[in-house]
Amino acid sequence: MTSRELPWIALRTAAGVCSLFVSLHGIWNIYGLDFRVDTVLSVLYCLIPFLSFFFFVFVKRVHRELLLHAVLAAGYLAAYTSLNWRSCLANGYCTTLGSTIGMTLRTKPVLAAFAVVVFCGIALFVDVRPGAKRESQFSK
Repeated sequence: MTSRELPWIALRTAAGVCSLFVSLHGIWNIYGLDFRVDTVLSVLYCLIPFLSFFFFVFVKRVHRELLLHAVLAAGYLAAYTSLNWRSCLANGYCTTLGSTIGMTLRTKPVLAAFAVVVFCGIALFVDVRPGAKRESQFSK
């Protein structure tokens, strides 16, 4: 290990920690959610974040992992926003859809999901391991 590899290791560690947080939050969501209302949306709200750590650990191609995490983050934002919109409509405090999206973007799980994307993306460009650039070019 050289000092040039330390930023890559730090970024991958940060991505792993955020990914684990998002996955654990997906498991935690199961206990407090009523699945009788909007069953499909509720299942997506729990399943999408749960997959984050598994993608981090088991997907070996860097570009594919980055794409999958980006899709997960966008899907999680959509599912979470839809559930927030449903709740605020029921309670009567909604102003606009944009404000609901903004409120959802400020939650820690959604921020962590997008942080995984950012950390993995930066780690892709910082990677100085021998053969890493050549590998990532052919893994598309």
